Amino acid sequence: MSKLKDKVAIVTGATSGIGESTAKLYAAEGAKVVVVGRNEERGAEAVAAIKEAGGEAMFISADMTKHTEVEECVAKTLEKYGTIDILFNSAGIHDAYDNALETDEESWDKLMAINVKGPFLLSKAALPTMLDKGKGTIINVGSQSSFVAGAGGAAYVTSKHAIVGFTKQLTYDFGRKGIKANLIAPGFIDTEMTEGIDDPRLKDIPAERAGKPEEVAALALFLASDESDYIQGAEIKIDGGWTVGR
Repeated sequence: MSKLKDKVAIVTGATSGIGESTAKLYAAEGAKVVVVGRNEERGAEAVAAIKEAGGEAMFISADMTKHTEVEECVAKTLEKYGTIDILFNSAGIHDAYDNALETDEESWDKLMAINVKGPFLLSKAALPTMLDKGKGTIINVGSQSSFVAGAGGAAYVTSKHAIVGFTKQLTYDFGRKGIKANLIAPGFIDTEMTEGIDDPRLKDIPAERAGKPEEVAALALFLASDESDYIQGAEIKIDGGWTVGR
């Protein structure tokens, strides 16, 4: 198990759900993993689990919407591990399915800051190291809301469409310089974010079930590995087929 041997990966939103599953799988495949989140207790638990399984990890508490904390996160990673090979931008929040009239400015700004500004700030901070190496991987997490309306409210759907554009632009600007940027678009995944939601979409999913965080992590591993080096600027849906009927 060494698809990511000797690589260094920063995983945001890594204290739960998709981010946590991805961090653990990256470590199991040989990566040194920087677990980034706001919950220090959950972060410590994730790092402990990785180390108990024989992996290498450290936790950094950081607000990905503040450039000073993002830059400090990158600096600590470089100080500890010397380089950065992979960014997995998983941190994100959902809205209350509010439409444009129901969404207040504060809620809009908060969601955009976490879902869009955060990946921008971390990519901006890590890109110089990747460009110096001539190789790097950035994986952004979108959603089925990156392609259709109705799978979230006005702010969420807008943010997940925006991250598609950011991923494309990363590829356009830096693909020739060794940077591989792609987007994963999960559908209804069984995480804390979706807990307790009786969503009628489950009845319309061809797979007839919610996805598992581990399934998304497996895709994230492939996109982080050298096996996917010719995949650039892609938007890969992992939604059980839900969007095919839209």
